[in-house]
Amino acid sequence: MSTNSDANAAYLAAYGHLQRRDYRAAESGFRQFLTTFPDDANAANAQYWLGETYFVQGQYRKAANAFLKGYQRNRSGSTAPDSLLKLGMALHQLGEKDASCATLSELTSKFPAAPPTIKQRAAAERRRVGC
Repeated sequence: MSTNSDANAAYLAAYGHLQRRDYRAAESGFRQFLTTFPDDANAANAQYWLGETYFVQGQYRKAANAFLKGYQRNRSGSTAPDSLLKLGMALHQLGEKDASCATLSELTSKFPAAPPTIKQRAAAERRRVGC
């Protein structure tokens, strides 16, 4: 039987790998965390960071899938605007301009109160993509 402290330790271990830029270990840690503790309070954050590990490794299809899954599972959570932003960025890297623009537009329309940094990055991405 797992405990909340087990989940917290697993999450913090994976996050520690991410902070040290050991992206493969972070990816593995977050995948294991999500398998073992799918309903933990940190699951949404773990899903986001899993996407981030893929993104920084240039695995844009896996990143897009991870960010989409995170958004679909937690559409109103604190990671939702970030997930949409990174999903739009990953789609652009995959050459999917229309999907990228649609995703970035959804971010703007669904989260008008998103943090200014997210809104600014989304606007910059829209310009970069050519939306």
